[in-house]
Amino acid sequence: MTASQREVPDLDPRDFRDLLRYAADVAMRHWERLPDGAAYVRPPDALVAAVRAQPLPARGMSSREILDRIERDFVPYRLGVGQRRWWGFINSPPHPVGIAADLIATTLKNNCAGTSQIAVTVELTVMDWLARLVGLPAGSNGLLVSGGSMANLVALAACREAKLPGTRRRGLRAATGQPTVYASTEAHSCIVRAVELLGLGTEALRLVPVDGEYRMDVRALRETVAADRAAGLEPICIVASAGTVNTGVVDPLNAAADVAREYGCWFHVDGAYGAVGAALPELAVLYRGIERADSVALDPHKWLYVPYEAGATLVRDPATLRAMFAHRAEYLALEQDSYLEGPVWISDLGPQLTREFRALKVWAVMQAVGLEGYRELWRSDIAVAQEVARRAREHPKLEVVAATDLSCFCVRYMPRGGDVNAFNRTLLDHTHRDGRMFISGTTLGGKFALRGCVTNYRSGLEDAQICIDTIVELGERLERESP
Repeated sequence: MTASQREVPDLDPRDFRDLLRYAADVAMRHWERLPDGAAYVRPPDALVAAVRAQPLPARGMSSREILDRIERDFVPYRLGVGQRRWWGFINSPPHPVGIAADLIATTLKNNCAGTSQIAVTVELTVMDWLARLVGLPAGSNGLLVSGGSMANLVALAACREAKLPGTRRRGLRAATGQPTVYASTEAHSCIVRAVELLGLGTEALRLVPVDGEYRMDVRALRETVAADRAAGLEPICIVASAGTVNTGVVDPLNAAADVAREYGCWFHVDGAYGAVGAALPELAVLYRGIERADSVALDPHKWLYVPYEAGATLVRDPATLRAMFAHRAEYLALEQDSYLEGPVWISDLGPQLTREFRALKVWAVMQAVGLEGYRELWRSDIAVAQEVARRAREHPKLEVVAATDLSCFCVRYMPRGGDVNAFNRTLLDHTHRDGRMFISGTTLGGKFALRGCVTNYRSGLEDAQICIDTIVELGERLERESP
């Protein structure tokens, strides 16, 4: 049977253009409603059940029927990322040119593993930009990955092979002692996952106390590392945070780097959220020491306003990634002077051979915004978070639970009596049902806080007041309804 005799999923250029325009209209209707719409809309139980019960169809549907169903059944029930007060977790609205670039990258379907192709060149360029942005020295580079969890895992895998040579081949039998990793109690949970996946085990992760501002206590770090070394353990890595997930504070990077150097440890900085803040001159003192890192995790899909997925692992010496991951199957081997051979196989720097062209959307957004544009946006986000905290301090029913270096806020409502933590947990649920904003929650020093992280180019100072008004209004209503 020839292609002309069977049903093939192809379109002539005019029909393809019409399909893209139809899809663009669906996206645009969502985009128009988004800024002032509900920050969260939960899908009805009946719809969830219907979607889960649907079997794979025996015959395909038309493209327009599919897009109509997407708009009717899926688009309305969304996490409202891009709504003016979407401040939950750490999630920024995507820059429009990033969305457009992602469409083009999907159409190209380049496998950005290696060979002489422009996708590899674009990724190497983007990684150079990111390394310079956070202050790493010339020669630093790396690769794009899915997000912060993978970025940290890849960095710690490189650390394991660098500090425990031979583990890639022999496993942890190559270790002469018990390898140990150090991070603060405020470190992201993906650090725990990384040590588990790398075979080190959670018992190999030492969680160091934080100070009153929730920064790593470097004195406690040094004492812990020294005690472990004296007990015969093998310290291999110190993980510091450049923008913690809970409060947005930056650990004392330079002091942590001193400890790493003193004990021969790999120095890793988890800057998935906040590493880019190093490019703000007024915050430079906070980031002193990041340039000494052996590796940095950074997420362009967070504070660079790039569409999902876009994380990055940066390393001082790219050879450390090759030492951990380089592998070339026979069917991929090329002669040195081959027409296909390129400058580097990026697949040798990480765990994936099949790699999407993530770099195109990162390149496009960074081109569109520029360094000074980013600085203006970051300053605006920081100002909004500071305004929320300022207004909370001034309100008699609110308390600021923690300060921030960047664009987070942590506040709580103080009811007349009862369990304050339980009250605020219920209040958080009420904010999600209300829909005027989306924030999340966390516990700090035993206090449950309403937490937001402003990484939203649509947010303004007026949204800080709406946030406070909403918390107070819903809190007072909850007090009246409580027994």
